[in-house]
Amino acid sequence: MKKTIVLLLFALVFKLSSAQTNEIKVDLFDILALLALDVSFEHNLNTDSSIGVSVLYNFAKPSVSFRYEQEFSVTPYFRQTFFKKGNINYFGEFFGSINSGDIDQTNVNTGESDRYTDFALGLSFGGKYVTSSGFVADFYAGIGRNLFNTDYSPGIVPRVGISVGKEF
Repeated sequence: MKKTIVLLLFALVFKLSSAQTNEIKVDLFDILALLALDVSFEHNLNTDSSIGVSVLYNFAKPSVSFRYEQEFSVTPYFRQTFFKKGNINYFGEFFGSINSGDIDQTNVNTGESDRYTDFALGLSFGGKYVTSSGFVADFYAGIGRNLFNTDYSPGIVPRVGISVGKEF
């Protein structure tokens, strides 16, 4: 399943890369604070809206107290700019997140799987700064709720980041 998702993401990148309004970003907050790699691809539809997808892989061990509960997630999103102040565009974001990870072992009955997979919907808000040479920095914070497998998956899905990248 993960290989299929990654292949679809690469196909999307190559399909949309013919336009001059794409961005690729890496989330520095997740790398430095949470031992997770979060890479995003964003396609600007116009000057005020964009679509994108983020892929997160968590390297932290379950024994670490401050970490994402999900081990892997794919998060497609839609961003709409609300207003601009100076060189910063402030946006709202609607996202979905297919996430999976280890189930808390205290909730597992004998014979059941020790992993979960769920889908969350959520909202986040943030800002994006783009330099004249095409470097991008954005920050955002939001929250989503898992919808289907809530007996085993975490109820809340955070979406927090400070990303840097490049337009192409």
